[in-house]
Amino acid sequence: MTCLVGKNESGKTAVLQAMYKSHPISAAPFDEGLDFPSRLTRERRRTEDAIPVSVLTYSLDADDVAAVEEAFGVGVLTGKTITVTTGYRYSGSTWAVSHKESAAVDHLRTGLELPPTTQTKVDSATGIKELVAALEEMEAPTAAVTEVVTTIQSWRKRRLVLAIIDVLEGRRPKFVYFGDYDSMPGKVAIPDLMRKRDDQTLSRGEQAVLALLDMASVGLEEFQDPESHEHLIRDLENASNSISSEVFEYWTQNTELAVRLEIIGRAESGAMAPFNEPPLLQIRVVNKRHDVSVPFDERSRGFVWFFSFLAYFTHLEENSRQPLILLLDEPGLNLHATAQADLLRFIDERLAPSHQVLFSTHSPFMVDAHKFGRVRTVTDDRQRGTLVSSNILHADAETAFPLHAALGIELSQTLFVGPNVLLVEGPGDVLYLEVLSQTLKAAGRVGLDDRLVVTPAGGIAKLPAFVTLLGANKLNTIVLVDSSSTDVAPIARLKEAGRLGTGGLVRIGDTVGEPDADIEDLFEPGFYIDLINDAYQGQLSAAKLMVKDLPDDKRLVRRVERAFADRAINKGRLNHYSPAAVLNRSQAKYVPKLSEKTLTRFEELFAAINAHVKTD
Repeated sequence: MTCLVGKNESGKTAVLQAMYKSHPISAAPFDEGLDFPSRLTRERRRTEDAIPVSVLTYSLDADDVAAVEEAFGVGVLTGKTITVTTGYRYSGSTWAVSHKESAAVDHLRTGLELPPTTQTKVDSATGIKELVAALEEMEAPTAAVTEVVTTIQSWRKRRLVLAIIDVLEGRRPKFVYFGDYDSMPGKVAIPDLMRKRDDQTLSRGEQAVLALLDMASVGLEEFQDPESHEHLIRDLENASNSISSEVFEYWTQNTELAVRLEIIGRAESGAMAPFNEPPLLQIRVVNKRHDVSVPFDERSRGFVWFFSFLAYFTHLEENSRQPLILLLDEPGLNLHATAQADLLRFIDERLAPSHQVLFSTHSPFMVDAHKFGRVRTVTDDRQRGTLVSSNILHADAETAFPLHAALGIELSQTLFVGPNVLLVEGPGDVLYLEVLSQTLKAAGRVGLDDRLVVTPAGGIAKLPAFVTLLGANKLNTIVLVDSSSTDVAPIARLKEAGRLGTGGLVRIGDTVGEPDADIEDLFEPGFYIDLINDAYQGQLSAAKLMVKDLPDDKRLVRRVERAFADRAINKGRLNHYSPAAVLNRSQAKYVPKLSEKTLTRFEELFAAINAHVKTD
């Protein structure tokens, strides 16, 4: 599986088309007038030689080697790769196959019973021509000798290398190209489809329609003179149901859709060609949730593409005698991000195990951040043209943007590694929880459950957005809030709506016994003030804060902020992270000073949080 990443007009489609036309599943020759780079027209006209477009190197698998050795002898191939060159003015392709003719000679002469004179000449032969010459000198050749000579004569031009190529040609994968514009039409006229089929002018979308009909074992002629109208309808239903069931194994956007094929016996009044020639075949998408159907091509383009490709591909896969290499041009172009994830899963699970797949994209959702080894960047170099590179780190910023975005998406998701997330307001809360949890566990008491991943949201205002994001990722979210009930209301509404999964809402005030409390209120005031004096020692060097000097307030943090305002320190603002960082940095100094009352409060808080952890 290879992912070609590049910006628009970088040449992704040109690369895929060059491969496709080198060995297409259906006739698609290189067109020198249309395909050749227009800026090089003068050079093209100056030469009469063949002009290569693609040089494709194939790795032979064990079955390929075995097929060749069965026909020509063990060791006849001296390499496990072959190279095939195709382009303009080529009559077919040019192959490069490393082989050893003497191995084929050994294979052909094994077991022959010959007169002494002939045996000597045969044993000394090192090439096919010498072997044939020695065998043809026999006055009365045996049946075995005749079989060897006949075998060699059956080779193309009696050349070993061409015979090897013919064996491998039958095993060489065909390229299948499918792009955004190859979707099935919603309605076709059967007579028009028959003409295009006979003239071999079918579009790929129309080929997909024929593929769907072929799966139902229905020929176009049957629409004009059906033996049984009821049987025709049943066959069409079976075909559409078969493809629909496979589509919805991977299409999770709306599983209440179905595809229905309908036969229209007469044309509408004033219908334009070709729809003025009945019978017509219409493809409709039924939405079972809303009990309504719409023409196929009026459904979302992403769904239309997915269904069309699967119909086309399934038919090819069932009827092809050769392996297939799939070239998908911007397959996720019209898909929502989660639908792109469905498509990527479809490629990984359904296509890649049996077929090599190359697809182009500029969407970060079509790039698996765990598998950057499959990515190739595509850039348009002013001097050299389109360049495809595995060195993704050296791509320009625009080309590499989907890769950076994919990493960003992955990073944002791996912040929440694990099914249980404890969402807190800020990074200072994370430090307090980690230090106190470690302290309690070291004493054999209750700390935070190890299955929890503590994640800061960056303030109470951002908590609802984070809760919604985590809910979309199907994570069990536990929210720890440490401010007033009015700020908690949006989180409570999300809890009521089921957005926290089996998680819950834990209020610090319940541990402190106050409706309005912060995590800092779990500490003794004197201990917290020591942290403040340490964190702001530069600004408090003249006169440290004392608990007795703090203004009255139920919340310890607000008391410190008011004291800061009175002393014109930091414009009355307290950085909540600074004292937490002091505790984390100087644990040896501060942890022994933690009071039993503080440890008990944190233990009660951890027990309340752990009660919401999902166990399975």
